[in-house]
Formats: sequence, C-alpha cells, structure tokens
Amino acid sequence: MRALLILCSTLILSGCFYSDNALIGRRLAQFPLDDGVYAHTPYDENGQPWVRPAWTGEIRRRGWIYSSDVAACPHEGARMREMTPGIYAVMKPSDGYYVYGVMFLYPDGIATYHMPSCADLEDSAIAVYDVERDEDGYCEIPSWTALSSVLQLYLGAIGDEMRIDGIYRRAD
Repeated sequence: MRALLILCSTLILSGCFYSDNALIGRRLAQFPLDDGVYAHTPYDENGQPWVRPAWTGEIRRRGWIYSSDVAACPHEGARMREMTPGIYAVMKPSDGYYVYGVMFLYPDGIATYHMPSCADLEDSAIAVYDVERDEDGYCEIPSWTALSSVLQLYLGAIGDEMRIDGIYRRAD
C-alpha cells in the first residue's frame, strides 16, 4: 500500500482508483492512438500547462500495451478501453498495482487525460458497484463493469470542474 500511496501522491491525487488485477484485459484493450512521436505536457495543480513538454518520444503499440523506447514515458505499459465515444479508461501498471485514469481523444493527434479522485464520490454511489474505499481514500475497483460505471459516474459528478492533468500532442 505504501507504493500505491507514493504513486498516487506523485500524480497529485487526493484518492485514486486502483486494482490488484488488470481490469482491461488483452482481448478487450483498444488502441486508438496512432503510433508516432508525441510530446507530453503536464498541467500544474492550478490547471496551467507547463511552459514546455516534460517528455517527448515515440509511442507505439507493442503487443497488448503502449510503449516507448524513450526513458520515463509517463504512460508506459498503458492499455485503453472506450467507455463512451472518445472517452477512454486508461490502465497503467505501477508497483504491483494497476491505476486508472480517463483519456479524452480529439482530432489531429491530441489527447488529454485526467486522474480521477475517489474522494469526489459519495460512499453510497460507489457501494452499488462493490467498490471499497480504504482508510487513505483510495478506491479498489473489482471489475471492468465497476470501473466503467464508477468512472462515468465520477465524470458526471464533477462535470465542468474536471481539471486536465496533462496533454499529449503529435510531434511528428
């Protein structure tokens, strides 16, 4: 759990969604981002993009994951699955766990992402999906159905208040 705490705090989250097992399996994974060179620009806690990209490199589909040969790719090993048109759940492995975020795809090779906070949902809402919130505010998600439902519920609950945590732009 300590590793998960460190991971979530580095993502500037008050509470993240995670699982012990991959909820986006190989057969259900989708790969809507074209292979290519991307620039990744994080946003700060005030919703402002960094002055310049923090990482640039080639991202490509390798087997059942997205991968890069350039060190420190922010979403190395990620898999995606569409929840609604243009909105994807993203799964990324980290220290024996899988953490989940949301990615929005736009034309011209642009993708923004948001790392959701479990703390923004009511206990009664997540209990419907057998999601358990631990004492640190992190939510363990039991299945793809629960993940998709809770993420969509979350997006509806935060509406226009959603911050962007980063953006990927085609750089080639």
